[in-house]
Amino acid sequence: MSKWEMILYAVAAYTAVMTLVRFMRQRRNALTAQLRKAFDEEHERAAEAMKKQKRREEEAKRQTAFEQLLEKTRDAA
Repeated sequence: MSKWEMILYAVAAYTAVMTLVRFMRQRRNALTAQLRKAFDEEHERAAEAMKKQKRREEEAKRQTAFEQLLEKTRDAA
């Protein structure tokens, strides 16, 4: 192998490796963005579900308090 062939192979290998690294970084960044979006959406859904559950519990407490008040007024009458 001549000196020029060795240089050509080295340049080709460097170019191939650097191209592969760029593709891998791009894919990693795309997957990270996709997973972050999915995580944020799931977190938002969970927060909404917790708010709904809290509203239901508060409504049940108000209903129970109202029913107890009605019972007291019936008993007083």
